Amino acid sequence: MDVTLEPSLPVPPHDFGGSGPLLHLAHANGFPPGAYRPLAEALTDAFHTVALPARPLWPGSRPESTPSWHPLADDLTRAFDRLGWRGVVGVGHSMGGVITLWAAVRRPELFRAVVLIDPVILPPAWLWAVRAARLLGLQRRFPLVQGALRRRRTWPSRQVCYERYRRTPFFANWPDESLWAYVEAGTRERGDGQVELVYPPEWEAQIFATTPTDVWRAVPRLQIPALVIRGERSDTFRPQSQARVERLLPHARFLVIPGAGHLVPMERPEPVASAIRTFFLESGDP
Repeated sequence: MDVTLEPSLPVPPHDFGGSGPLLHLAHANGFPPGAYRPLAEALTDAFHTVALPARPLWPGSRPESTPSWHPLADDLTRAFDRLGWRGVVGVGHSMGGVITLWAAVRRPELFRAVVLIDPVILPPAWLWAVRAARLLGLQRRFPLVQGALRRRRTWPSRQVCYERYRRTPFFANWPDESLWAYVEAGTRERGDGQVELVYPPEWEAQIFATTPTDVWRAVPRLQIPALVIRGERSDTFRPQSQARVERLLPHARFLVIPGAGHLVPMERPEPVASAIRTFFLESGDP
């Protein structure tokens, strides 16, 4: 299937190659498509794997123009339409899981199956706290928002960036290949020889500040085959959320990756890829 740039798309799809059914990988907040290279390449023996960069990675895009995540799901279905994509295996991680869920509920004919990897489906009790904070105008004070705005933006080189990240507890469970994929995809060279973040911290903060509180409405409306993957130590898709999703989606399959956290596709790319291949084969989808 052709994945070349359609003139009206802001940026071209990232094509990881492969053959077989078209698989689209929707990325998380703060992580461009190339950060998923180990997972994507592990899938190319069974799928033609592609990824559309989300709105925060579009040239000239402005965070304040996107007050919720819903336009990101609309961007996805619009791009599928313009590229003529149908029968896609929709894989989404974190923010990308929510976007893929919404897109599949609104336009099920675009998908043959979905895989939601540690989606941002928060426990209902947490959502009340998020709503209260927004009513009080405190959403910009969320720790994740503040952390994004304080994020270091430049390094002397990718090697220095990698070495810095390698010593950071946040990346402690990442294999070297995954960390290098993130550094290579997540930074670009500047004219002065330094490298800078590709994903604007202002956009990352805006996405965190607009974390959706209405995802639960979409869950029981998903009617196509689904696999839901959770990292055992995830601080986002909690066990109580998984239990509720299981009740709302009795036809779906569920898998917990032992020892992994929210960033399970980077921490355990091979088990995640194996689970996706097995799910697709066992779902009976042609």
